This record gives sequence, structure tokens and C-alpha cells, in this order.
Amino acid sequence: MKKTLRLSTLCLILITAPLFMLTMNAGAISPHHAYNNGYDDGYDDGYDDGYEDAMDDCPCPPKPPILGGFYGGLSLGYEGYQIKRNPWVLDDNIGSLNTHANGWNGRIFGGYGRYFSNNFYLGGEIFAGTSNANGKDSISTPGFQYNGKFSAGTSLGVSVLPGIKLMNGGPLLYGRLGYIDTQLKVNDWSGSSGSFSSQWTSGFNAGLGVEAPLFGKFSGRLEYDYINYSSFKNNGVTGSKNSPSDNRGSIDLIYHF
Repeated sequence: MKKTLRLSTLCLILITAPLFMLTMNAGAISPHHAYNNGYDDGYDDGYDDGYEDAMDDCPCPPKPPILGGFYGGLSLGYEGYQIKRNPWVLDDNIGSLNTHANGWNGRIFGGYGRYFSNNFYLGGEIFAGTSNANGKDSISTPGFQYNGKFSAGTSLGVSVLPGIKLMNGGPLLYGRLGYIDTQLKVNDWSGSSGSFSSQWTSGFNAGLGVEAPLFGKFSGRLEYDYINYSSFKNNGVTGSKNSPSDNRGSIDLIYHF
């Protein structure tokens, strides 16, 4: 009887022990498992995966520069003059000519610009430049030969540049409204009679351009300008009346101080 009781007790222990251990393992929840399942027993075990610290230490990307203030630069352009010319010989009008004078143009300029509300821009600029644009024309008849030449030289100008920044850190779209004074030269001759005129002629400058940051304090511009000049005369026995206009495209390099 005692032997049978001892065997029964041993069998009961052998059966219940694994069940007890399984129950204990199921009730034990790891901190990581409890965190993922929303379980919180109020105990801080110091576990940290480093995510929050990494977010705190990660620097924000720098904001693109807003290039305002004083600046200076160089401009290289190509221009094409269209000149309505009315020449005469011995005070007799001999016709009407549409003369073209093309060439390279270089400028040095400086100015000051300011942004308002980080988007709207207003600047003022002065410049000095020179051009090698030139062109020729002629009229031939059985009675005589007429020849003319038009060329451009030094220019001085002042402009106002209103604009708007298209996006944060993006390009600046701007316009140009200004006054320009250019040294224009005209030669008129027929046979042994001729005359030459070199005079400063004023004009109105309207343009459109785009400026974008390049690197550091440097930026670049692409610009188109239309210039309408006042008419002027080359007085002489053989002379002409001239009404010029100019179309100019340019690429500029700017340094902001």
C-alpha cells in the first residue's frame, strides 16, 4: 500500500512540474515584448534603442542663402542694333535703310539689393560697358554711290531691378527698368563728300532676367534687354538721320559682399 502511494505521488510530481514551468514561462513577458504590445508595469529598466538621441543629434539641413546687400560683377553679352537710317546727299533724301550692327558687349557693374518677406526683391544698379557692334549699308544708282557705317562704343547706365524669388533657395526672377547713355558713331559718304558723327545718345532700357546662387557668395544671371534710343542726326553735305534700338543677351557673374 505504501509502495503504491509513493509511486502515485511521484507520477503526480512528474506530470505537474512541466505544467507549472510552462505556466511561469508564459506569464513572464520581456520588457521589449511588453513595450511593443503597449504593456507598462511602471518599471524603467534603462532600455534605450538610441532612436530619440539620434533624432536630437541629427542637424537640420542649412537654409539656402538669400543673397542680398551690396554686390559687384562682370557681364558678357552679344547685342544686335537695328537702325532706321535716312541718308541724304546734297540735302536730297536718297532713300530709307534698315541697318544691322552686331557685336560683343562687356560690362562691369555694382549695386545694392534687398529682400522683403524673403520673397520680394528690389535693387539698384549702375554699370559701365563697351561694345564692338558695327554694321554697314550702301545705296547704288547709275548716278552715284552712297556708303554708310554705324558702330557703338562706351555705355553708362543706371537701373532699378524689381523681382520675386520663385521658391526658398531657388532662383530670382527680376525685371530691369533703366536709363542708358551710349556713344554711337555714324559715317556717311558719297564720292568725295562725307561726314562723321560721334555723340552720346540716351535710351530707355527694359529687361528680364533670372539669377541663381552658384557657390558661396557667388551667383549667376541670364538676362535679355531691349533698349530704345533717341533719334540723332549726322549733319553734313552727305549725312543721315538715325533711329537706333538694341537687343542684348548676357550672362553675368556676381559676387555678394
